[in-house]
This record gives sequence, structure tokens and C-alpha cells, in this order.
Amino acid sequence: MSLKPYYQATRGGEKSLLRDIKPGDQLFVINEHSDRGKTYSEWVVTNKIDWLGHREVESPSHGGRMTAQSLLRKEREVLTQRPSHLPNLGVRDNHSAYTEEAHRAAKLAGDLHAREASASMSERYRRLARR
Repeated sequence: MSLKPYYQATRGGEKSLLRDIKPGDQLFVINEHSDRGKTYSEWVVTNKIDWLGHREVESPSHGGRMTAQSLLRKEREVLTQRPSHLPNLGVRDNHSAYTEEAHRAAKLAGDLHAREASASMSERYRRLARR
């Protein structure tokens, strides 16, 4: 079964998400910050299941873990496609002394690293699920 573009925190949305996801799938949530505006964070579906039988997700940027069900309930909406118009929350942007061009390059390098880390984690969990 293919993933929908997004899942909302309704009973039907939760059931659909839990039925549709598989290890290695990437999920995205939009975060609202008072100082930075909107960003997104990324989560990868793992091959692990918690003691209640719920599938776990892991963040490639900070290594945090929770169930997919908890993520949806907490964030109220989960996307299955990367929101390209928003910056990645995992890419820290603390280089105010750089020139504008260097600042942009550092941000692009950070975003590339975050995407590669996510893709690597995703592939690892797909491989583990096949065993």
C-alpha cells in the first residue's frame, strides 16, 4: 500500500498511518517557532516495535525515538513528502559572522548532510526489515 501525502490525528488517520508505514519510510512534521518561524523535522520508521506493539520512529538529526502513533498525536499532522519550502530543524544555523554567500553555502551543506543521514537511516531500516 502506498503512503498518502499526509495523515491527520483522527481515528481514521491514525489507523491509516499505522497500516501504511513500513520500515525505512520517511515522515515529516512542520514545527512552529516563535523566533524562527516554521521549520520541518524528519523521522524514519524503524523496524522496532514497542512493548504495546506500536511501530517506532527515529529522528536522524537528534536520535530521539517515539512511536508513530505518538508522533501523529503530538504533531497533529504527519507528511510523507519533504516540505522543500521550509528549512530543516535539524540543520542548525549559527553562523552569523559569515558573508551572505558563505552563510547560504553552510546552510546548503547542512541540509545535504541531514538528507544523507536520513537516507542512510532509512536504507538501514529497510535492510533490517528484510531479514
